[in-house]
Amino acid sequence: MKGAIVGFGEVARYGHWPAYAASDRLQIVAVVDRAAARRDAAARLAPTPRTYATLDALAAAETIAIERGWHVVCEKPFLLDAEELTRVRSLAEARGLAVVPVHNWAFAPIVRDATARLRRDTIGRLQRVEIETERIRDFRGADSPRANWRRDPAIAGGGILMDHGWHAMYLVLQWFATRPIGLAAAFHRPEPGSVEDEADVRLKFSAGEASIKLTWNGAARRNVIRLVGDRGSMTVDDDRLIVQSQTGGETVTYPEALSSGSHHADWFAAFIPQLAEYFSRPQTSFAAFDEAAACLDLIQRAYDSAPPA
Repeated sequence: MKGAIVGFGEVARYGHWPAYAASDRLQIVAVVDRAAARRDAAARLAPTPRTYATLDALAAAETIAIERGWHVVCEKPFLLDAEELTRVRSLAEARGLAVVPVHNWAFAPIVRDATARLRRDTIGRLQRVEIETERIRDFRGADSPRANWRRDPAIAGGGILMDHGWHAMYLVLQWFATRPIGLAAAFHRPEPGSVEDEADVRLKFSAGEASIKLTWNGAARRNVIRLVGDRGSMTVDDDRLIVQSQTGGETVTYPEALSSGSHHADWFAAFIPQLAEYFSRPQTSFAAFDEAAACLDLIQRAYDSAPPA
């Protein structure tokens, strides 16, 4: 199956492209980016994709994609408007197309292993999740004409909660396998009208609770996740998975820390088989779409619960 990448920034170039290039099911044949330098970078890759400055130029040239309809895979935050989400979902269902979010943290090796242990009942019934993301600053696009777009509410839709909090939201939703019944949030904004650079969100579930703490003002780049069950606990401490259960303790060290870099080509490569399945059978993709919709809903509810002063 052939496709196009729209927006060829660093994550697309170093995270997504290698995974597609290694796939025997999905092939990127075109790249769209308004920046000439990014198009030039794409043109130097192998196999060489065709490059376009706009979606209109792509649509005019790639007639097969237009005739067959376009499947879409999209980085978070996916969409920023609930009504638009509903329209896109209805259109995708009517056209028989897949619109798929990239929830790549779920495919990090250390997270996949923790999830598998949770599903095997290693720590018993899940009662609490704690997620902490610490960054020294927000990540700025190196060659973007709007290099600090994460701090622009008109583009990003929010600050660190929309950026890093999206990952935390879908992980919590996957682990509890249900929607929360309560939510509270607090934010720090460096100045009036700015997006938040720190967030503290608490989610209450029928079976337990989750705590999400995020900062762009940290002393180090670090991720910590703690899963607490009624018969043990697991801690993801960047590159270590620490398991404590009734049968004993175990520490597993991974080659790469969860906080290492932002491209994560191996995570995206692990996602490719599922993505190909979604494209082959679009009706199976809507659970992922609905998960993204739930993330947006929870983030918007968090903002509404603690609006800017």
